[in-house]
Amino acid sequence: MKKAIALTLVAACIFAGCSNKDEDETTKAEDTTVAEETEDTEATDTEVTVTTAESVDDTEATDDTAATDESVPEVEPASNVSVIYGDLISELQACRRGELDEDQSMALTDKISIDLILAPEEAVIYSTVIDIDGNGVDELLLYQHMLSESGEEVPVIYDAYTVTNGELDHFIAGGARNSYFLGADGYIYNMGSSGAAYSEFSRYAYADGVLTLTDAYFSDLVGDDVAWFYSSTDIWTEDRTESTFEEAEAFFTFEYQFIANEEEV
Repeated sequence: MKKAIALTLVAACIFAGCSNKDEDETTKAEDTTVAEETEDTEATDTEVTVTTAESVDDTEATDDTAATDESVPEVEPASNVSVIYGDLISELQACRRGELDEDQSMALTDKISIDLILAPEEAVIYSTVIDIDGNGVDELLLYQHMLSESGEEVPVIYDAYTVTNGELDHFIAGGARNSYFLGADGYIYNMGSSGAAYSEFSRYAYADGVLTLTDAYFSDLVGDDVAWFYSSTDIWTEDRTESTFEEAEAFFTFEYQFIANEEEV
């Protein structure tokens, strides 16, 4: 079933040919000696050629191995990812229990939305791990539930993370006026506002810690009027075409992905 959020909530040398046979044909004895030396030399050349061919094969095998290694991205160990996410959640929990002073709490805003850090004690914050892009590394989502127009609870994502090269990668940093939603189609949707005349509804493809814009509808002040526009390159850009509020509203009607393994923070 498709559900829509009320727009009022806008908040990666082989040696062949190297023998010179300078034969001084002065005597038959010398010829015989040269012939014997030539045979010995040819035998040696044969051995060198064989050895060189094996070396080439070894080099090719090494090159193939290197190419294979470069083509297969290193996947973060699940245990490492779990520890990194666990440490972050522990920091947020300590903050919510009042165990951090003001400076420590504010320092935490570099990693977690201030709206979650300052959320009332009774507010329920959820976490879940889910492999959004199917690359073998789970993403961590921090979110709250919001009621849709139909009265159903919808997960509103404030923060999302992955682990890259052993480090926490914060690829979504949202808030009450900059909310993200995980669609059943695998896209990530965003609803934001930077003022009464400036609202945006956008959709992103996600892979390996990177959000790539696919579509965006946004309003802008043109003279004294609020006008709506569409772009597939950026938001509040001159590379845009005229649109309408109704098209933006229809665009932001999508099916949400159900999250089954959520936990309270």
